Parts: sequence; structure tokens; C-alpha cells
Amino acid sequence: MESLKFFIIVPPGLEALALKEIDLKCPVTNPTIIKGGIELTADLPWMETAHLNLKIPTRILLRITEFKVRDFPKLYAKVAGFSWNRYLSHPEPTWEIKCARSRLGHTGRIEETLKEGLAEAMRKQPLSRDFEKKSFPPQTFYVRIIDDLLTLSLDVTGESLYKRGLQKIKGEAPLRENFAAAFLSELFSGIDREVTLVDPMCGSGTFLTEALTYHRPLHLRPFAFESAPFYKGRLVRKVQLDLPPFPIKEAVGFDVNEELLAKVAPEVRELPVSLKFADTTKTRISVDGEMVMICNPPYGERIKIDGKKGSFLRAAWEKYLTVDAPLRFAWVLPKDMADLFSDPEGYRLRSKIDLRNGGLAVTFFVWERADAP
Repeated sequence: MESLKFFIIVPPGLEALALKEIDLKCPVTNPTIIKGGIELTADLPWMETAHLNLKIPTRILLRITEFKVRDFPKLYAKVAGFSWNRYLSHPEPTWEIKCARSRLGHTGRIEETLKEGLAEAMRKQPLSRDFEKKSFPPQTFYVRIIDDLLTLSLDVTGESLYKRGLQKIKGEAPLRENFAAAFLSELFSGIDREVTLVDPMCGSGTFLTEALTYHRPLHLRPFAFESAPFYKGRLVRKVQLDLPPFPIKEAVGFDVNEELLAKVAPEVRELPVSLKFADTTKTRISVDGEMVMICNPPYGERIKIDGKKGSFLRAAWEKYLTVDAPLRFAWVLPKDMADLFSDPEGYRLRSKIDLRNGGLAVTFFVWERADAP
């Protein structure tokens, strides 16, 4: 089987968790972490498995070629002479271009040259008309020119991987599914007994659905590689990996937005999820057995809260840890508020990850009860 080079795009800060997921679900030899992703070598079956089962990455790129280029005539000649028929399924692709420390500093002119070179290549080696018969969408090629070295990659994913196809209803400030998956993988790390998962401010229930489907193949959407010429004639094999799911006895979500919960309920009816209308900052949470808790609390920006955000969040944090006392408690907060939450009595800090969510610097925490084995 042919070895191919891939770049796995991951939200900065989540690279280590993404690599752990790769090692668990579709391991490869000698992957390399760089900021914002993971470089690795694999084959087409791995590409299928990765798309179906990896929940933390944003998308996957196939490295096609790289070469030195210092002027536009050289760029045109390279593009015009390249064998596009192995990769191109639509004559008008989209170009994502980035330059740094390059003599070709004008991205507009780079794109113009790419289009002209591709048109010349297509004149010499006409493209199959399958894109018309089968309504193939335009592909996206990523062009990176760093220190005059051009790297050309094909997006083999299409819509971002966090668009699972499972839920369409979202709250006012939803957390992306791949962030939720990463946080859950850290929350459940090392837990070997059955627990009840609780999200006390669940919104549209992203944490709950991601937890229950983390080890299930993604099968409700297409991928860009399915229309690529190098994949022609193959069928995506939707095989369930032989992995134990998170040890969740029950998944329960609470929220003060009763209307949102009513809209979300039909979308998750096939999953063992309970959605309940309640203000958990004022009502004790009661579930069967041991509980782990995770939430993405409102900060008072897009979702209204009572009083100042610092006071609101501090009161909620203290209530959850002292009254509800879960085995583990996790949430994500603006980074500038991190100092307000440290050393809770009866708990020890298990994890702390700094990253960016929607342009906002945030910190993800996991605390564990001190009496946990």
C-alpha cells in the first residue's frame, strides 16, 4: 500500500490530546507534533479510519508536493507541468494561500498564477467530466510558501470534522464538537469505573453527545476524498473500532433554557441522554452512583447571567464542588479569570490546558476529589 504524507489540523493547545487519540484509534509510526497539528505518514485505509473515528482534529490535508520557488515564472512552470489528474476532480478549485519570508509576497498574484498554470495543465491533460455527471463540489488546495519552499496540500476532509451531522440545533454560545471531544478525553482519562456524566449548564448538549459517541464512527456526512481520482472506485468502510466506550452509566444535562432543551431532545432521542430544566446553581444535583461533571459556563456576553461574571462563576464553582461534590469537575473559562479558581478544598488539580476558543484565550481545568483512588 502506497505511503502518503498527511497533516492533521488541530486547534492549537490540543495537539497532545489529538496525538493520544490517534495512538488509540489509528496508530502510526513516528508522528510529529508541530503547533496547530500533527504530521505523519500513512496509507488510504488509514485516511478512511481517521476520518471516521478521530473526533479532535479539525481537518486532514494530504501533502501532494513541495518545491523551492523564488519567482512567478517558476511557479507557473511548476503548476503547468504538474500531474493534476491524480488529485483534481473539479476544474475550479479553491486556493488557501499563506506566505512568510517569501519573495512571492503577494497572495493575490500567487493565486492568479496558480489558476493560469492549472489552466495550461488542463489544456494538456483534460480533466475527466465526472465532476459534471456526479456533481462533485470544488476542492480546496492549501498553498504554503515559507522561506521560498512551497508546500501544496489537498483538503481531503471537506466540511470541518467537528460538523458531525448529528445535531443541527445549537445554543447561543456553543462549544465546537472537537473541543468538547478533547476536553472529555482528558476528563475520562484513567477512570475505570462506571459513572454518571453531568453537564449542569448543558445548552444544546454537546458534551453529552460527544461523550456518548466518542468511540463511534462518524457516518452521517460525506468527505472530500470520496470524489478524488486517487480514491475512485473505493467505498468508505464504516467499521466500528474494537474500543471500550467511556464508562458512562447515564448522561444527564441541565439548563435554564427550557425552549432550547425541547428543541434538542428530538435530535438526541437515540442516545441515552436525559435533559432537564433546572437552575443547578441553586438546586442540588442528585444522580445514581458516582458523578463526573463538565460544563462550558456562560460568561455574560452572549448568554445573560445574574450579576458580574466573576461572582456568578465563583458561586457556581463553589456550589458544585461543595454541595454536589462530583468525583471530577471540569470546565473552561477565560484565561484572565483562571486565578479566581485554584486549590478548592477537598480537591486536587488534575489538568490545566491553555488554548484559544473562538479567538478568546481560555483555560480548561479538571479537578479531582482528594479521596479518589
